[in-house]
Amino acid sequence: MLEITNRKDRCFIVGTGESLNDIDLSLLKDETTISINLILKHPTFVPDYLCVADTTVMENNYDTIFNDKMSDGTYVIGNGCLMTGKGSCTDGNGSTCRGIRLDPKYKNVYTLNHWEKSGIFDDHITKNRLELLKTNEYYIDKDDFSTFTSYGGSTVDNLAIPLAVYLGFKEIYLLGCDGGWNHFYDDVQKQGKRDWINYKHVIKELDLYGVKLLNCDYTNYFKELDYVKLEDVLNEF
Repeated sequence: MLEITNRKDRCFIVGTGESLNDIDLSLLKDETTISINLILKHPTFVPDYLCVADTTVMENNYDTIFNDKMSDGTYVIGNGCLMTGKGSCTDGNGSTCRGIRLDPKYKNVYTLNHWEKSGIFDDHITKNRLELLKTNEYYIDKDDFSTFTSYGGSTVDNLAIPLAVYLGFKEIYLLGCDGGWNHFYDDVQKQGKRDWINYKHVIKELDLYGVKLLNCDYTNYFKELDYVKLEDVLNEF
């Protein structure tokens, strides 16, 4: 059962971009936070909810993701796929939603299955990695949080944002989402941006539910989102 840990109408989704190195995450101690993947590599920050949608990420980093740091939080894990047959994720090699066996000692785990409206899944970006495809297949269901789509650009829009909607938040703020390849924990840096990532398809879904998505990351990379300084948001209360 998923429960809201804070009764404010807003939450913060914390990505793992390198911009996180310049953000004081202790400022979020009284906020509801949702994060992704390897956020527990951060020396001090632990989110209320930790989302992982990629089986390969879990296989390669199991002990980083699943540990006692999250004892007071909740894991939200994409751990299986409902689609079968030709054109599905299991039609060939490389499925990242095949699921793995989770250690039963972790009781704070909520699992979902991958599902697309069409019942099949193909590449969600162009071969040159410049454009996001099939955004009309992207979905958020505020009443049924048992499946997730992979037609978004990242775990942020495929799992974290739908989770925030399901929990009932009306304002969602992004931090550590800078559109780049690098993470706050990377030793080797890669130039450029992941050009296909944007939130235009997400905004259309959020409008249906009267939910606002805003960017607090100082890079202000996503121009389709209104930008507001973190300090200004926190000073509202």
